[in-house]
Amino acid sequence: MQLSWINGPWFDRIALRWQRSSVPRSEPLDFFSQLNSVQRVLIAPNDRVGGLFLGAPICKLVRQSYPRAHIGLLVDRTKAVIARQIPFVDEVVTASLDKAPWTGAFKKSMGELKKRDLDLLLCLGRDCSLRLAHLCGASGATLRVGFARAEIESFNIEVIGHNRDDYEVRQYLALLSAIGLEGDAKLHWSLASDNAEKVRSRYLDSAAGRDGVVGIDLARGEGKGLARSQCDDMVGRVVASGARVLLFFSLAEKKTVNYLKETYGNRVIPFEQDDLLAAAALLESCQALIACNTELLHLAVSLQVPVVGIFAEKPERWVAADNPAVRIVKVQDPRTVDISHVVAGLDAALGERRVVAK
Repeated sequence: MQLSWINGPWFDRIALRWQRSSVPRSEPLDFFSQLNSVQRVLIAPNDRVGGLFLGAPICKLVRQSYPRAHIGLLVDRTKAVIARQIPFVDEVVTASLDKAPWTGAFKKSMGELKKRDLDLLLCLGRDCSLRLAHLCGASGATLRVGFARAEIESFNIEVIGHNRDDYEVRQYLALLSAIGLEGDAKLHWSLASDNAEKVRSRYLDSAAGRDGVVGIDLARGEGKGLARSQCDDMVGRVVASGARVLLFFSLAEKKTVNYLKETYGNRVIPFEQDDLLAAAALLESCQALIACNTELLHLAVSLQVPVVGIFAEKPERWVAADNPAVRIVKVQDPRTVDISHVVAGLDAALGERRVVAK
């Protein structure tokens, strides 16, 4: 189901307008004094695609600003396990962001946040869902910082963003800079090795290590995905190069996966990505990943796995322009992409990896 992430579905808008009285009204406060005495922080990453991984560097910057504070990370329950792998965070706080605002589960999430007695809440999403924005507004945090939005009044410190198409992480840094929080946000992180090795040994045999593995994410992200014929062409070319293909898929792509498995046999390794932590473990064994603008693409970038990204959106918002490990294939519609351009991007990404390895 396609939703407008800027405005949210119409029934969310009605429900949140009805509940607006539950959001604390702005009260006079000594902003700088409050900011200097922060002890409990909650960071709410954008709940759009890749928001958790794009927001991870902000955890490092906040830790530098508040070395003794308790720092929490607010995520949907489905991302809690992978979120616990992100450094500089004391606690992962889960919420029912997939539930409508009038449901008991969503209201329970609101109540649990209020009990945390937060000093500072940072909502990173300039165009996050209205549900997340409302949850942040109703958190009871003394300082609620976020981008100004016409649709909802959730924050008592609003920052007016300038370039909506600027790189997402750069927008986050501008948000924090506006309230005086600055520092080093460069972050490279990896997985705990014990469980990761178990996942790899289950799905990847010694032949996969010898031949090399290229990951292909069949998920569509927020837009259209690839057609089955395109996936067939892409898998066929990768297999012809001598590599095996690790197919990341969800239930929606099951028929395509069955077809590819029948066609290419053991050269294809299917993995249903209902577990982002297990997917991350397998990603670390891939020579590269081919994907549209999906969660897995941003996870791969975070883990420094070479990526070929197929973007119908403006890629400069989602990927740093100076990242040599990411090759962009820009299209109007993913279903019109020329697979030869994708393969050329893959060759370039693999070439870059070999140069770095030297």
